[in-house]
Amino acid sequence: MKLVDELNQREFDGLYRVRRTIDSYQGPLVVIDDEEYLNFSSNDYLGLANNEVLKASMIAAIEAYGVGAGSSQLVVGHSTPHKMLEKRLAEFLNRDAALVFSSGYLANLAIASVLIDSNTIILQDKLNHASLIDAAQLSKGRLVRYRHSDINHLKFLLEKYKNNNLVVMTDGVFSMDGDFAPIVEIAKLCKTYDAFLIVDDAHGLGVLGDTGAGLLELQKLDQLQVPLLIGTFGKSFGGCGAFVSGSALHVEAFIQKARTYIYTTAMLPSLAAAMTQAIDLVENAGELRQNLFRLIKLYKELMQDAKLEASESGSHIQPLIIGNANKTVELSESLYKNKLLAAAIRPPTVAKGTSRLRLSFTAAHNKEQVARLVRAIKNNLDEQ
Repeated sequence: MKLVDELNQREFDGLYRVRRTIDSYQGPLVVIDDEEYLNFSSNDYLGLANNEVLKASMIAAIEAYGVGAGSSQLVVGHSTPHKMLEKRLAEFLNRDAALVFSSGYLANLAIASVLIDSNTIILQDKLNHASLIDAAQLSKGRLVRYRHSDINHLKFLLEKYKNNNLVVMTDGVFSMDGDFAPIVEIAKLCKTYDAFLIVDDAHGLGVLGDTGAGLLELQKLDQLQVPLLIGTFGKSFGGCGAFVSGSALHVEAFIQKARTYIYTTAMLPSLAAAMTQAIDLVENAGELRQNLFRLIKLYKELMQDAKLEASESGSHIQPLIIGNANKTVELSESLYKNKLLAAAIRPPTVAKGTSRLRLSFTAAHNKEQVARLVRAIKNNLDEQ
């Protein structure tokens, strides 16, 4: 198929993607073409993307360290802010060490060149993020996917492949459904079968746990039970970049072997300084987390009052399943005309027939904004 035909087919199927240009800082309200929109599509879960303390920290670090990092971290790109960030991360997560990457995708792809060989069976949840799937597909190992959060299926596969090197990889909070991995049960199985467990908690960090240390803190799991924890600064921390964390041995292996670390220009030093400050803000954001979950509870109550079906997710990610891709785009566009941003998520990001609006709530939203969202959804669905 010619490229133009492929793109035309995507548009016909309701799968064509369109970028919108934001003319303001990120927040619950954003500006597009001089118009203000209520934003329920952001991953800025604690509302830190425009935080004054973080902005001041980054500006001060630019004055001290300039703009660019200069090279990869193994040449001359590893600066004091990177070192300080990694130390602070390890303390925050109660782990031996941490290593900073330029993006979450790069952190996950690094797994392929560090922990997987030709005798490795990689068991992954069916709904894992694309970067975890790509890491397995780019590795020398064999990828086998278990049914979403299905402990019995995972156990069956662990038993089947028990004579191999076993790696289990899962999201902590699933990015499109908002549900939690049954991580306690997974950790127990991994201990039984001597499988190496990797958790990407990009969407749980900052939101879950007493100090925002994520799903593992919430479920009281430590480094022995989950040897490798991966996270990102692009969501609750209000910035970008990512990290892997675990034992000193495992982190050193990533330094020596991870191709996406060795051959990538380092994170901006100013960003590293700001993210070090962001950890302090996250750690002390108990009231923000409480407010966020109050808003989620309100959303579910308002949906019930409107006789609309909310998802079973109890997290800050609330999918509104429509099913048909074109109808999902139609609803998203109708909400956009009403000055609301609610992203239409379609295949291949989600399975065929499960297209949805991915509604994400942040601590910066308020009750009236949540009520406005539900009213708009109700009115638009009634008109369809």
